[in-house]
Amino acid sequence: MGPSNFLGMTAVALSASGEATGDGDRRTRKVAILIWEGTEILDWAGPTEVFETAGRLGARGDAAAFEVYTVSRTTEPVTSQRCVRVVPRFSIADAPAPDVVVLPGGGTDTVLEDPEFVRWVGRVAGEAEVALSVCTGAFLLGKAGLLDGKDVTTWYGETDLLAAEFPEARVHEGRRFIDNGQIVTTAGVSAGIDGALHVVARLLGRDLAERTAAHMEYRWAPEPYLTKNYRATVD
Repeated sequence: MGPSNFLGMTAVALSASGEATGDGDRRTRKVAILIWEGTEILDWAGPTEVFETAGRLGARGDAAAFEVYTVSRTTEPVTSQRCVRVVPRFSIADAPAPDVVVLPGGGTDTVLEDPEFVRWVGRVAGEAEVALSVCTGAFLLGKAGLLDGKDVTTWYGETDLLAAEFPEARVHEGRRFIDNGQIVTTAGVSAGIDGALHVVARLLGRDLAERTAAHMEYRWAPEPYLTKNYRATVD
């Protein structure tokens, strides 16, 4: 499949997944940020900043657009990137069902070898409105069987391994993120910010995504082929 055909296919998928659904678009969506020992800080902190900020800026009255919370195997503290100690708000045993789930990279070998965690990821990511992976978080989606038949990406240093481990997925290099509708995969580290802003724009309109990026003082430059699918706002 050539690049132009791939871009066109993605644009159609985005248009279909971005249709307004009425008042449900303005509900408070729950966003689960998964963390574990060794997760890359910006992989999860970047999307956390995006969704928390968009939640406040997109609030209607006291109802935030997004409610963001962290989830890990247990609520015991974990160390992110060998230097930041984080206490998860929920464990996989008691976490609320998310509308959006974020799967970061870093330290994924540990969770990939945990069958219960992988089963939980497969269930919540499969039932969520959007599952967003950052960097090697894509391997968790693959292990859970959610990448088969999809166009996906990951951090540039792991694309060959992702393709080898999940041959039913079509792995692309050099893509900031790829949207399959329910599954959105991004490249490494800061690419998660772009992926999260894209999800905000897709769900709640470009205006909110742009205001979120401005608040973060982030230079957001969405791909032209995507912007024609963003609604300006969602009533």
